[in-house]
Amino acid sequence: MGKIVITGASSDIGLAIARRLSGAGKPLLLQCRSQADRLTGMDAEVVRADFAEREDLGRFIEKLQDVEILVNAAADTQTGLLPQLDEADIDRMLAVNITATTLLCKAVIPQMCLRRQGVIVNLSSVTASRVYRGQSVYGGTKAYIETFSRGIATEYAKKGIRCNCVAPGSIESGSLQKLIISTGSDIVRDVNASAKFGTPEDVAAAVAFLCSGESRYINGAVLHVDGGYWLGL
Repeated sequence: MGKIVITGASSDIGLAIARRLSGAGKPLLLQCRSQADRLTGMDAEVVRADFAEREDLGRFIEKLQDVEILVNAAADTQTGLLPQLDEADIDRMLAVNITATTLLCKAVIPQMCLRRQGVIVNLSSVTASRVYRGQSVYGGTKAYIETFSRGIATEYAKKGIRCNCVAPGSIESGSLQKLIISTGSDIVRDVNASAKFGTPEDVAAAVAFLCSGESRYINGAVLHVDGGYWLGL
């Protein structure tokens, strides 16, 4: 039986995903950078690793054996106009959002090819397609994730691998509160003009669907969980 790997599992969205997929009856490997106590009581192996540190990332990759499902939910968000961002903030976003996701997929794809079965779900963001003020770098990293995921789907569909994205919008979470504090309420109101805020459980439901057999004919897609913001509603 292959295992499920979830990164960023102690974040609000990551935790909801972990709880939702814990009922799949497969071994769980969960990564978190901090707040490991939020995962207490879950029947899972929990690994603390900071993906901005290449040594931590390498140690985690060594644990990726017999992986059937990989959910890349780890992300770093820094808000600000480009000249205002420290180089360290930019480096961290690139390391966590792009490099870690890329290398984790690189590690599991050969295993999935041997099994001729595998599912990868990468967390994107509404900012990949409708970027707003102060999110140019973060949105750029998520645009990469969507293109990268389509590439995996194109290259490995015939090997039985499906790779899709979930793109959350305005979700009730610590990240949303950080955005409100850093940019003010106007931008959040614009993002959420046509719908209530979503919940981490809404995102988890989308991820669970893409991990299930019910989505067996979906590959290279982006599932938007944003109340219609992506459509300009």
